[in-house]
Amino acid sequence: MYFDKPEGKPDDKVAWGSDVAAQLLRRFGFPYISLNPGASYRGLHDSIVNHLGNVGPSMVLCQHEDHSVAIAHGYAKATGEPMACVLHSNVGLMHGMMSLYNAYCDRVPMFVLGATGPMDSDQRRPWIDWIHTSADQGSLVRDIVKWDNQPTSAEALMEAMCKANILTRSDPPAPVFITLDAGLQESSLDGEIKFPDLSRYQPPAPPRPGKTAIAEAVKLLTGAKRPLVLMGRCGVDMADWKKRVELVERLGACVMTDLKLRACFPTDHPAHVAEPFNQFSPETRKIVAEADVILSLDWVDLGGGVRALKNLPEAPARIIACSLDQTLHNGAHGNYMAQAQIDVFMAATTETVVDDLLEALPAGGKKAPWREKLVKKPKASDPGRITMDKIATTLRGAFADPDKVTLAGLCRGWPCDLWPFHDSQAYTGKDGGGGIGSGAGISVGVALAMHTRGRETVAVLGDGDFLMGASAVWSAVRAKIPMLIVLNNNRSYFNDELHQETVARRRNRPVSNRWIGQSIGSPEVDIAGLANSYGAVGIGPVKDVKDLEAAIAKGVAAMREGRVAIVDVQVNPGEERSARSTIEDRKTD
Repeated sequence: MYFDKPEGKPDDKVAWGSDVAAQLLRRFGFPYISLNPGASYRGLHDSIVNHLGNVGPSMVLCQHEDHSVAIAHGYAKATGEPMACVLHSNVGLMHGMMSLYNAYCDRVPMFVLGATGPMDSDQRRPWIDWIHTSADQGSLVRDIVKWDNQPTSAEALMEAMCKANILTRSDPPAPVFITLDAGLQESSLDGEIKFPDLSRYQPPAPPRPGKTAIAEAVKLLTGAKRPLVLMGRCGVDMADWKKRVELVERLGACVMTDLKLRACFPTDHPAHVAEPFNQFSPETRKIVAEADVILSLDWVDLGGGVRALKNLPEAPARIIACSLDQTLHNGAHGNYMAQAQIDVFMAATTETVVDDLLEALPAGGKKAPWREKLVKKPKASDPGRITMDKIATTLRGAFADPDKVTLAGLCRGWPCDLWPFHDSQAYTGKDGGGGIGSGAGISVGVALAMHTRGRETVAVLGDGDFLMGASAVWSAVRAKIPMLIVLNNNRSYFNDELHQETVARRRNRPVSNRWIGQSIGSPEVDIAGLANSYGAVGIGPVKDVKDLEAAIAKGVAAMREGRVAIVDVQVNPGEERSARSTIEDRKTD
């Protein structure tokens, strides 16, 4: 990777307010800080460059604040650790709010610094400092961060940053936000600053479930004939991955996983009875209805998954659940999901619950799951047409060891059965808040982390999502972060075409008009040319299946040369859904 090197020797004296902030970023261990520059934090910018030497953290320059947050989001998804980012005053914060909402909904840690014009109005430059000053800047994002603060002295800054670092690293994780007063940043310090002993400012261990709750859960699970485990939010540690497998095998349970979340269980394991999905289908809800005990390990929207819905019955099973998510719910947004009926509820993390269940369960060997996997419905297709199945098969075949590839993003209709997940880094999950335009930035953040961990990063993104955030790839090109993006380019916001079709049918209106206001054509975007303009390797458009293998091979080769490669693959609208779509799915996605 490449980061700019300042001229001269860094000034190691802590002499300014912003030097204090920069020092703490280093002491907290942040290797990178993503940003789009702005005068409101010019003091901090100078401290990172001329005091720290642009090392620990190093700046990842972005073309939009939305990407600054998205890159930090992707890094956290890949590592489980927070990354720092900076947003320029109120205007930069408003730019970055969509990605910040994604990160909050995705429950990832992130250390976000904001800035404001001097709170002392006598220090403000005419016009610009006034429009970039807010009386309570944190109020813009208070509903979508775990904690925010605006310190007014160097001492208060140290306390606030230490608290923020503890909170974002504590379970459940979420972003934190600190506003830096431009006046404080540019104030000279009186005397020597005494930094806190950070060994005494560490996050607590994850809370463990109560003994009574574990005993009740064990009683239900050992008596179950058809236990079902809904694997939700999980960490990145492979030791914990193996424990989850052991728990399922000891219970003889079936497992379902959520495509919105990171890989958490081997998808080709006999107990994994359905492909990872975004939402329950009639087939998967039938399995839920068959289960007599459900163990929910921090499943997103447990209530929506087990309560009665239109044409779908209520789950009759006894339900055991663990989550800390309720501690972040504030009522401002609906990301708290539907309230589920729960028989045993543990305020603890997935990892601690699995640990304690394994310890408390009677000793025993492996048991076969109580039902077989759902059978994939075959569908005849034109061998000359490009489908998601063909993209997945060709892409996986381009790697000698696909298990060393991290999938940083997957679009709808991705066939997980053709590329099984074998470890927690196989797939990092979706954006959390459904904010279109985040895919490129999150993928860059994943690649930033994976590049130093011996893994190759590949993202399969939709064209609409990519076009909203395309300039994020410039940051990867500039920092020499290798990655490959394959575009599922259907030249449409096709998911919304299906919504328009649903409404038109209900109103007995022409469904043939569903494309209006959705089609990305007339003109079509030259995506390869756009990629080339950012310094990436643009390939395509690939319109014929016979050209697919060569195009993907070229992209993989470019990535292995240290480049960013973008392969534009044109798929006919609707083709990517193939046999995996049902009428019920179309009504709800």
